[in-house]
Amino acid sequence: MARIKSNGTQVYAVIGAAVVRFNCTKAFTFGEDSFSKIDSTCLDSDTKDYERGLRDPGEGSIQIDLDDENAGHMQLIQLAEAGDKVQWYVGSSHSKTPPTYEAVSGIELPEDRIWWSFEGYINPSSPTVEPDALVGYTFALVRTSAVVTTPRVVAP
Repeated sequence: MARIKSNGTQVYAVIGAAVVRFNCTKAFTFGEDSFSKIDSTCLDSDTKDYERGLRDPGEGSIQIDLDDENAGHMQLIQLAEAGDKVQWYVGSSHSKTPPTYEAVSGIELPEDRIWWSFEGYINPSSPTVEPDALVGYTFALVRTSAVVTTPRVVAP
């Protein structure tokens, strides 16, 4: 049975026209989507019936132990303050191959790892400071789209 380790997962976003890697994230959650219910119950029915309605993308989080010498950590804080929607790409631990981006053709995801992608923004966060711990941030990650899973290519 194949299992995918979390350690080695890498988080990227396209900001402007560049792929930015957020080094040393501590935890990442995508959140769960929900859907509205459209009541389609007939008047002569004994049981309610529903159709699935609009998707409400989930709210996850991205967590770091702050390293002010890590440009990605400082960029996360700036991104949260700006509130800009960006495209996010999370690559599995199968490899370390980064995505590439070109303004004309868009994102190119390497086929040697699983990719999870979505659009969203992060909200500002205050640091957590407590005894015997590193200064940390947990940013609320508000998705504005579904998470798309792009499987890796596995050789037969």
